Amino acid sequence: MTATMLTPQDFKKSVVAVPPLALTASLKVAPEPNALLARHIVDGGVNILLYGGNANLYHFGLDDYADALAAMADAANMAHVITSIGPDYGKMMDQAPLVERSGLRNVMLLPTGFPSDSHGVGDGIRRIAARLGFGVIVYLKREMYVRPEVLEKLIAEGAVRFVKYAVERCDPADDPYLDSVLSAVGRDLVASGMGETPIVDHVGRRGVATFTSGAVCIAPAAAMALLDGLRAGIEVDIEPFIDFERVRASFGGIQVLHSAISASGIADMGPMMPMVSVVKERNMPEVLRVLEALRRIEDIARKARQHQSA
Repeated sequence: MTATMLTPQDFKKSVVAVPPLALTASLKVAPEPNALLARHIVDGGVNILLYGGNANLYHFGLDDYADALAAMADAANMAHVITSIGPDYGKMMDQAPLVERSGLRNVMLLPTGFPSDSHGVGDGIRRIAARLGFGVIVYLKREMYVRPEVLEKLIAEGAVRFVKYAVERCDPADDPYLDSVLSAVGRDLVASGMGETPIVDHVGRRGVATFTSGAVCIAPAAAMALLDGLRAGIEVDIEPFIDFERVRASFGGIQVLHSAISASGIADMGPMMPMVSVVKERNMPEVLRVLEALRRIEDIARKARQHQSA
């Protein structure tokens, strides 16, 4: 699936897993555990993998990024793969030739912090899309990062193909920016992008295409059941996912996911690329508690899938 460009219909069929990247003790990409993790996710029914924030790509130099792309290309033999570039414009342009050589054709732009503004980001998006030769996925992480009217133009021009929406709210139902984005681009081109916390509203009420998640890497079959249930209006057990997200919020989203996958036995993820660290030993009992709950619902979901296919 390396050269296959995702369509809105593809996004509707699957939750988007956002896995970390396994490293060796010398901070090099470790192919075998990354393949093991990808296989676990795919075997649970999820067929879109997005390597971005949880993979800590922000801190990869060009040589390490090339190695990461090789691991992603291997995963693309099992599922649709989205890589990420940036977050700054110069890094995007430096990474573009590596993406081109990898054969990957689904690319998300990591969100840029200071300094940036909506029209400037729009200009950067146009330039990187022209350099790559195809439209990109935009990650909206803060209020008016790209204004809806600018986003609408970018989609009409083909510079943007899809949107990951991840602006956090105390009440997900009260989100005028999301409403304006959906009005400008439509529900089929937007994924809820911050785990399970807002998806009862984003997927169940607003009807966005899908959602992205780190917990999916541990419980993919349960996540697919969750997505199907929300769309059908069926009550589903979301609490283990929400509890996992609470612990991630306490000890670091990237850190908890990375350490939890290693503790699960799915794959040994190794250390993390500086400037991020693994979870401290004193905090691991809480991680193990929520991990065990995810493993329980995953076991139930996999047995249900086997029964349905029998």
